[in-house]
Amino acid sequence: MEMTREEIFFEMIETIYEMSRKLSVYESVPRTYGTEDELYVVEAHTIDLIGTQTVTTISELAKITKKTKGAISQMVDKLIKKDFVIKYKNPDDNRQVMIELTDKGKKVYEFHQKLDRQTYLKYLEQLNQYSTEDFLNYIKISTYLIKELDDLIDK
Repeated sequence: MEMTREEIFFEMIETIYEMSRKLSVYESVPRTYGTEDELYVVEAHTIDLIGTQTVTTISELAKITKKTKGAISQMVDKLIKKDFVIKYKNPDDNRQVMIELTDKGKKVYEFHQKLDRQTYLKYLEQLNQYSTEDFLNYIKISTYLIKELDDLIDK
């Protein structure tokens, strides 16, 4: 018997939940990213965000990640202790604290970028039966669901 549109949609949502659970497990295991230091995925992603911005602030990171400034500040302090990040006052505005990667942080950033690219290309090779249009539709659906979650979070 063929599934209804509603049944297919509910199954799709369930697969999203299952992927979220798997990602949570994956993120709970520390890994190395081009240095001897073990980092959790959330730390590597914070380094990635800082590297993408080149120089940023706690407020900017909090806004991007939808986390509190306190939570981001704690993460940045951990990364400072591990010598991945430095903090300094903005020379043009002493009230603003700037954050950027150290050489060690840049090494993790570059390693993580390459690792993501390799991983994503491996996935792409396994998904040859799906068209570019299929991927675009997935992005549209995901973007809609993310916006709905953002609205729930912001309530």
